[in-house]
Amino acid sequence: MYKFLTKNGQALSFGTGLAITVLFLLIATAGLSKFNALPKEEQLSTTIFDFGLMGALALVVVATIVTIGFAVLQIAGNLRSSLMGILGVAALVVIFLISYATASGEATGAIARAAENAGGLTAGNLKFIGASITTALILLSLAALIFIVSEIRNFFK
Repeated sequence: MYKFLTKNGQALSFGTGLAITVLFLLIATAGLSKFNALPKEEQLSTTIFDFGLMGALALVVVATIVTIGFAVLQIAGNLRSSLMGILGVAALVVIFLISYATASGEATGAIARAAENAGGLTAGNLKFIGASITTALILLSLAALIFIVSEIRNFFK
């Protein structure tokens, strides 16, 4: 299976995407005259575009499952060399969990303005957003620090 996908994987994925796109275009253009004849209010509730949306969603789900599956197979097949990657993911999860635990769940500043526009954001949503922003800032700061330290170290070599 691996050799087959290595040889034909890109062509297979592009071909599948092309087939779904062509099928969607055929379905959508066949009903386009009826769609244009509908009043604006009824156009919003039509199902003419559902096949394209479901096809795109199905492709994303399949790609995600295949990506995770191959990642697990590669890790299981070569556990010793994957250890640093596993530790990196674990550190990322720990940073996020600490950020989530310390997040207040209250909207302040720019997040409060965005929450007003979005409407219906719960405290859990706001904690997740705050934890994500905090995690991103921690990782950005860590990357900048590592860059500066490595440049200083290279200067003295």
